[in-house]
Amino acid sequence: MTRYSSQFRVKIVSRYLEGNISYADPCEEYHISGTWILRGWVQRAKVHGLDSIKVKRSRTVSSQDCKLAVVEYVRTHQVSCAKTAAHFDISASQAYSWDRTVREQGVTGLRSKVRGRHPDMNKRKKVKPINRLKPTQEEKYKQEILELK
Repeated sequence: MTRYSSQFRVKIVSRYLEGNISYADPCEEYHISGTWILRGWVQRAKVHGLDSIKVKRSRTVSSQDCKLAVVEYVRTHQVSCAKTAAHFDISASQAYSWDRTVREQGVTGLRSKVRGRHPDMNKRKKVKPINRLKPTQEEKYKQEILELK
């Protein structure tokens, strides 16, 4: 369950955009834990409209190319992950996570992972440790391009 409902978010952002008030005023009045939350909502609403700040109930699966586009945008435009998230209409934590993954593991880390229990887990045997993923030739090229940018 989300902490702030969709109607509440729209109400607060609309109020902020209508009047000459600071971020702190509605945060104090409605007991929002930090001004950074309201700033994020306002950024997203300015870029994508009020519908973008509504709570999304469905999970979306992003392709490796989509994730790489987000990371490239962060690095080439030299903007924060929060502004990039507003631009791509995703959460800021997701943009930061993908950026950190590329820094630590390279483009290979953005591959879709198989979800669920490992098939060998049903048996009571020791499972061999999974080796680190080896990048494909295409991923090597993408990594090199990203580093050159």
